[in-house]
Amino acid sequence: MSRITVIPPKPSAAESLRARGAEMIGATSRVCAEALETTPWSHRLSWKEEQGIGEFLHFYRLPAGTVLFHEGDHDAFVGIVVEGALEIRKSDRAEHEHVVARLGAGKMVGEMSLIDGAPRSATAIAATDVRILVLTRDDFDRMSQQRPELALKYALMIAEAVSQLLRQTTGALVDYLP
Repeated sequence: MSRITVIPPKPSAAESLRARGAEMIGATSRVCAEALETTPWSHRLSWKEEQGIGEFLHFYRLPAGTVLFHEGDHDAFVGIVVEGALEIRKSDRAEHEHVVARLGAGKMVGEMSLIDGAPRSATAIAATDVRILVLTRDDFDRMSQQRPELALKYALMIAEAVSQLLRQTTGALVDYLP
């Protein structure tokens, strides 16, 4: 007799965020675009592009202490902090958590998992009350199909954020080399 193993579907990004205490703000695409307009990312986008991207974004509020994601999580979404601050924490080999960054308004978080689908490399926790715009992998895929020019623009924004992080990391690493 054979056994059938049923693997439950992974929760959506929205379900994961709600389970962690994040609260979705009922926002229209225009409200999301206006929030995006308050960040430095608006310098790279026209208002029309912000409105287009706003159609794919979700607005959340995270009370201080709320975990946005844990190191090792598999939920793929990227966020842009609109207000407040997140602490990025990384565990060492002895499983002690260390704060490695504090991200304020305008900073992007979670971009690597959106691109490669790999587990989260760090934990992000709301250091203060936070308002954040979220783009899920599913919505990014939908944007890629429906508005490829916007998806390319957003992907370039992610590439820029990753590039800046790599430059900072290599700059800090050189101090530790023999």
